Amino acid sequence: MANDGDSKITLKLLIDARGQKVLFAEAGNDFIDFMFSTLILPLGSIIKLISPATMVGSIGKLYKSVENLKETYLIPNRDKAALLQPTIPCFAGASPLLLAGADAMNQITYYSCQTCHKRVTSAKNINCPTCKKVMSGELDFVLPWSSSSSRGVNEWDSEGGFVKGVITYMITDDLEVTPMSAISSITLINRFSMKKDVLLEEKVVTVGMNEGLALLEASLESQTPLTDVFLAASIKKAIFKEM
Repeated sequence: MANDGDSKITLKLLIDARGQKVLFAEAGNDFIDFMFSTLILPLGSIIKLISPATMVGSIGKLYKSVENLKETYLIPNRDKAALLQPTIPCFAGASPLLLAGADAMNQITYYSCQTCHKRVTSAKNINCPTCKKVMSGELDFVLPWSSSSSRGVNEWDSEGGFVKGVITYMITDDLEVTPMSAISSITLINRFSMKKDVLLEEKVVTVGMNEGLALLEASLESQTPLTDVFLAASIKKAIFKEM
């Protein structure tokens, strides 16, 4: 979504309509890739994406402390952006939704010394510590799994992400992910059906940048992020109806 603000991911929810709770979601590889990709985010990028002021706990205050610290207190040649806007590995295979906040998550580019070929850096045009020449040779990063694969680099690169796309996945309200199967879904449904007054309904939702960021924030604060994000409006409506 860094280049396409209209990108959406479709998610099918099985909910308890009476209890206003998501039991589990049926998801494709695009949504699972997004959720898995959040694990590679540097903490500074997460805080910037969801706003320090809204974060539960004290880490937001730590972020603001760095942001407000004057340059005079920093060691020369130290850039606060390394803490406030850290980069992510270029081999991460991040989903488009993860790259929605591209300003906060620029991918790393590597540069080599073209003279002695002994040093590599992520900052262009700095002097090589060995030969003192400018390091400006941009390097192409080879994906770790590409070089040893008999399938070929292009095939792996075009597939992208982390999980296979031919499989449907089940993700519970507390974000436990498993391959979807009739047995697992029936078992989970039966577990919730043992409770009284459960009314099962199916709901299809779309996940874009806003929903993705809301899920990221809810996953840090709640045991029920799917319910919090996708049923929050329904829950509020039900509360006001009872008042």
